[in-house]
Amino acid sequence: QDGTFSAELISRKAELSRDPVPRTSPTCRAIFCAPGCNLPPEGYTHEGSLVSIDAASNSVVLSTAADLPSLVGGRLRWLDGPLSGSAMTITGIVEGALTLDTPVDVAIPSGARAIVREGCDHTLATCAARFANAVNFRGEPFLPGNDLLTRYPVPGQ
Repeated sequence: QDGTFSAELISRKAELSRDPVPRTSPTCRAIFCAPGCNLPPEGYTHEGSLVSIDAASNSVVLSTAADLPSLVGGRLRWLDGPLSGSAMTITGIVEGALTLDTPVDVAIPSGARAIVREGCDHTLATCAARFANAVNFRGEPFLPGNDLLTRYPVPGQ
């Protein structure tokens, strides 16, 4: 990728940690814009440049055309600066600044480029309304939960 090479070595022992039985969950198990989700990442990825950093609140302000609330739960990947190539999760928006889950380096120069990908809360409502992608939803929102097994009979019902 971009003239570089990377490899990950995994032993056969790693297959033992993989769960072969699919689990059920009310939320989607697919990774946003990955196989299973089947949305094109190009439509939900935006480039921006660093305007300012606030190390106290662990937040950055980017100049980007992206709708900021749609970025919550998404990822920010630095293209320039000392954190180039590293990715961080966007946990919130406070006064136009993206709050990140990983400490930011104040040495990142102003104007450093970053790519941000929109987030998804993995609910069927969001998948259907915001992305029109309910056909690819990888969850079971209408299965009865464990509470069904622990309910006690109530006389008269």
